[in-house]
Amino acid sequence: MSVTKVDIGTLEEKSSWLLHPRFFPSKIGGKPAWLDLENIPHPKDLTCKKCGDPLVMICQVYAPYEESDDGFHRTIFVFICKNGSCCQINTAENLVAFRCQLPRRNKFYSYEPYKVDENEVFGMDKWPKLCELCGLRAPSHCSKCKKTYYCSRKHQVLDWQNGHKQLCPTLQTEEVPDNYFTVTEAGKNNLYKEWELIVDEEDEENPTNVDENREMAKLNEMIKEKKAGTLSNVSETELEQYVGREVPDDKVFNKFNKRVARHPEQVLRYDRGGTPLWITGNAENCVMDVENCEYCNGERQFEFQIMPQLLNFINVGLDINSVDWGVLVVYTCKASCNQGPAYKKEFIIKQDITS
Repeated sequence: MSVTKVDIGTLEEKSSWLLHPRFFPSKIGGKPAWLDLENIPHPKDLTCKKCGDPLVMICQVYAPYEESDDGFHRTIFVFICKNGSCCQINTAENLVAFRCQLPRRNKFYSYEPYKVDENEVFGMDKWPKLCELCGLRAPSHCSKCKKTYYCSRKHQVLDWQNGHKQLCPTLQTEEVPDNYFTVTEAGKNNLYKEWELIVDEEDEENPTNVDENREMAKLNEMIKEKKAGTLSNVSETELEQYVGREVPDDKVFNKFNKRVARHPEQVLRYDRGGTPLWITGNAENCVMDVENCEYCNGERQFEFQIMPQLLNFINVGLDINSVDWGVLVVYTCKASCNQGPAYKKEFIIKQDITS
C-alpha cells in the first residue's frame, strides 16, 4: 500500500478459497483470515463490553510494515458487535481493533508466495480450533460429534438450531478435513457478507464542482430512510424535523462530501501517518483521546478509516437493531512494535454524523 498518497478501498466479490489466510487477504466480513494461526485471541477479548455477545469481524487490512523485518506480514483486524442497541453515538465500546505481524520466515506460511491453487491442502489441525459460526478461537466443542467447535455457548446453541442437529449424526461417523475456508453467503452463520477489499490510489481532485446542497439532500434522504425504519409511529412532519437536526451543516462535512465524490463507492481510506477524513467538526476532541501504545508506550498514528458506504454492502438493515457509524478511524502503534501478545489491541474511534 502507498504511504505517500491516500489509498482507497473498494469491494469485489471473490471465491471464498481465494481469501484463505495463506493469500494474506484484505477483506470485509466473513470469518477472520487469522495471520498468526497459533496465538489467536481468546474469545473474552472479542466480547462486546455492553451485551457480552461475541464480536464478528467487519474488516481486515493487510498492511506490511516495510520499516521492520518483523512486519513483513502485517494485518489489522476490526471487530464489531452486531446488536444495534450496543452501537451508541460517538463511542467505540462495541468495537475492537487488533494488529498482528510476522517476519517473512515463520512457522505458518511458505517463504515464497503460494500458487493460486484451489485444491492445495492447508491443514489447520495443528493450530487452535475455530468457532464453526464466526471463526474466533473455540475452547469448546459439540459433546456428541466432538468435531465441531465453538467460541461460546450462544454460538453452539445457534448452530444447533441452524442445522448442526441434523448434521451431527453424520459427523460422528465421518472424517472431516480441517482446511479452514471462509464463508461468502450473506448472513450465513451470523456473519457479514464477505468481499475482497481492493486498494488503489485515490484519483486527483476532480475539477468538476460538487453540488454540496445536493449531497446534503442525499444524506438527509439516507438518514430519513434509516430513521423511518425505527420511527414508524412518527409523523412525516416530525420526521423531517428530526432529520434536519441530525445532519451536520458544517465545513468539515462539506469537505468530506467533496472528497468522497472522487470515489463514491469507497469503503475504506488508507493513509498511514496521515490525517483522517473526518465527517463532522468535532475532530480535535477525537484526536486528543488517542492513547499511546499499551505495549511500548510509543505514539500511535492514523492508519485507515472505514467509511459509511460499507453499510450498503454488508446487509445492514434499516432498523434499530442495525449497526451504524459515520466513520470508524483506526490508530496503530507508530513503530509497529513487536512487544506483547501476537494480537495487539489498537485504538479505534467511532465518529457519527449525528450529534
